[in-house]
Amino acid sequence: MNYDYNDIPRNPLGFGLFSLFCGVVGTVILFAFSDMALISVILGAIGMVAGGFTMSHANHFPTNDRLKYMGLAGAGILTSVMSFMFGIAAWA
Repeated sequence: MNYDYNDIPRNPLGFGLFSLFCGVVGTVILFAFSDMALISVILGAIGMVAGGFTMSHANHFPTNDRLKYMGLAGAGILTSVMSFMFGIAAWA
């Protein structure tokens, strides 16, 4: 288990899945309901922040699962950027 400040366990899996969830849901919302582009932008921004946080924690994870967590964070950031950028384009 990876312990961070004040011995609080931090697992990058949950944050990575949250980032991926935000990106996928934001992209689906944008293409299914084009009038809700602002929600897609917000979800994309939240997903990018969560993905960056995951990438930071996954990079310092002590076990060999580091690459899986960094790949999950990368996928979350990628889908969140798509949600954010397509949302900005549709919103404008």
